[in-house]
Amino acid sequence: MAITLGTVTFDERHTTVQEKHEETGGRDARKIAITGMILGEASVEAIEARLDSILDAASESGLAALSLRPGRRLWVRRMAFSREVAHGPLAGSFTLQLEAPDPFEESLAVHETDWAITASGDMIELAASGNAASRTVIEITATGRLVNPSVSDGSATLVYEGIVEAGHTLVMDGVQSRVLLDGEDVTPYTSGTFPRIAPEGTILTYRDDASSAHACEAVVSYRDRWW
Repeated sequence: MAITLGTVTFDERHTTVQEKHEETGGRDARKIAITGMILGEASVEAIEARLDSILDAASESGLAALSLRPGRRLWVRRMAFSREVAHGPLAGSFTLQLEAPDPFEESLAVHETDWAITASGDMIELAASGNAASRTVIEITATGRLVNPSVSDGSATLVYEGIVEAGHTLVMDGVQSRVLLDGEDVTPYTSGTFPRIAPEGTILTYRDDASSAHACEAVVSYRDRWW
């Protein structure tokens, strides 16, 4: 499996990766060290250009996608970069230190499941394929007036304390930790915790007030996650 960082693909034959989990600033993070050689170039300039591309693939401020295993990615930032160029024979070497503030790998593929809701208390059973709970994005489009809609995974429940009129869409985004109503941030009008999907399976339950129409079309999206 080729290791990729943004648009850069590392030569597996001449690249090694070391990973470790450690606490940084009171939170868990994953530290990754990528060490490698640049061989087969005809000039110092070509080697320097390849080293520059590795340096530019991850910044110190923004996040870049790093793939170490098939079908998975981490979001990382650059912590340090060292490089050397040997003139005879021509070769380059580097060590790239990265940090993933969110230490979980996630699948490149997104699972999407339609959920037709006709009553308060309606349920749907879903399961993730990783070894950690998956964060959900739940898009609820009302086909009737909804009052105080909520979704629960059995332990965590998120409630929107408001009204969603027919034809309007409420998005409970557990990845970004925000709730949108027709694109407008209504997170301050919510309470509780975003539901997640466990690898062993989770039953999501929709509820709303008795005065609701209880009618909506939902889409549940999530990525598998690994520790």
